[in-house]
Amino acid sequence: MRDVAARAGVSLKTVSRVLNREPGVAESTAERVQQAAQELSFQLNFGARSLRRSDGRTATLGVILENVENPYSSAIHRAVEEVARERGLSVLAGSLDEDPRRERALVAAFVSRRVDGLVMMPTGTDHRYLLTERQAGTFMVFVDRAPGLIEADVVVTDNQAGAARGVRHLISGGHRRIAFLGDLLQIQTAQQRYAGYLDAMRGADLAVVQQDTVHDCTSASLGEAAVTALMRKADPPTALFTGQNFVT
Repeated sequence: MRDVAARAGVSLKTVSRVLNREPGVAESTAERVQQAAQELSFQLNFGARSLRRSDGRTATLGVILENVENPYSSAIHRAVEEVARERGLSVLAGSLDEDPRRERALVAAFVSRRVDGLVMMPTGTDHRYLLTERQAGTFMVFVDRAPGLIEADVVVTDNQAGAARGVRHLISGGHRRIAFLGDLLQIQTAQQRYAGYLDAMRGADLAVVQQDTVHDCTSASLGEAAVTALMRKADPPTALFTGQNFVT
């Protein structure tokens, strides 16, 4: 940074402000600093910088999602990445595959790299292991599902009300035999969507046929097999409510 300052003819503090995207530097001066940094092939070392900072921040976030291959998880990843990029932060991402042990391993891996915060789509039912990391200063926000046995900031949708509204729409179209295809029943969102399905069916005094209820549809191929079996019945359902995007 001293070399960059000397070449640009500015103070070390000015170089720091420009490279850290802080305000208070004239545009022409910032351009001169950036040109000098480019000529000298200078790049910030975030690891070294975090060691010098009194707050220990690393300008990185860890994003832990159900499966980054899933379009829904990918959309969340991209949204976090866009907001982080605007603020000069980098994003590390991993898939937990509905495995609480994998979730813990990913948390440990990201925390060991001193990420400033975690954005998590949690699995499992007990997240008290995160309390130690939170007390150590790691920020946490949960998306899509709430964590178990701890209080935390959560961003979710109303799955139960949304599912009920979808099923009522089918009922208003004249359907009385409506099948349900859902994800793993251990997942919060799957439980909530099934509860919404039941609310709508019972609210309309319609029978819930057990043979028309299929859980644990975790892929398109399982969904296809389940629907094929339903449609081959002598008296098949006339409508489907699907509670998982791959199944849909």
